[in-house]
Amino acid sequence: MLYRLATLMAIITLIPIQAHAKTVTVSGSTSVSHVLEVMAETYQQNHPSTLVAVQGTGSSAGILAVKQNASELGMSSRFLKEDEIGSDISTTIIAHDGIALVVNKNNPVHSLTRDQIIAIYQGKISNWKEVGGADLPIAVVSRENASGSRFSFEEFMGLTRTIGDKTVSDINAKVLVVNTNGMVKSLVARNQHALGYLSLGSLDESVKALAFEGVPPTLENLESGEYLISRPFMMLYKTKKLTDEGRDFLNFVISQQGQTIIHQRGYIPVVHQ
Repeated sequence: MLYRLATLMAIITLIPIQAHAKTVTVSGSTSVSHVLEVMAETYQQNHPSTLVAVQGTGSSAGILAVKQNASELGMSSRFLKEDEIGSDISTTIIAHDGIALVVNKNNPVHSLTRDQIIAIYQGKISNWKEVGGADLPIAVVSRENASGSRFSFEEFMGLTRTIGDKTVSDINAKVLVVNTNGMVKSLVARNQHALGYLSLGSLDESVKALAFEGVPPTLENLESGEYLISRPFMMLYKTKKLTDEGRDFLNFVISQQGQTIIHQRGYIPVVHQ
């Protein structure tokens, strides 16, 4: 009976805090959300009256959510396009990330060149034996159109073409498209035929990362500039719509403590460590 009473009192004690908690909504890039979720948990430990709700929806969706006032803070793993930039939109770069080509751990290929990657994603190379691997068809994996990872990957590789006044993707229509870094990783981990790309900070032992032009995708090589496939991690917001809580969380992200988390998670911080 005493235990139940104590539990009830604990719940009652928490109710006023939760009822008056201020919520900071953050949405956008699934790559950025990978580390922002960790930051939100750390921040909330010292700010129990603020709830930071992080949702990975894709860079384009996050940008649109801020523009439509559906989210206070947006996350993007690419620079904004010209038609997305508005006089009321502010951006802050919080980190730099690499994009790594990944294959199944049993795949004997260790490195690909830019020309090979372009040919694979355009369907001109379709078997692993053409790039030094086994006699197996290549199951090519990419991200959805709204993905910042896809935008940055295709921009860097030159996998785009211009139609009229628009720049569009120039990859093979048969490429398998998935929605998150996690889905790419899961698919590649289970399929010996597969090739995909991931945020450097999302790499783990379930997949094998390939060198690009002979340079392995490591944080050290990204920081030195030897590994070339990189892109920014950005947060965006409307200055006039930013609450005190939202600004305080953003300040935490670019603080020494926040940037230490960035580095520990495999990204390049923008604040000197």
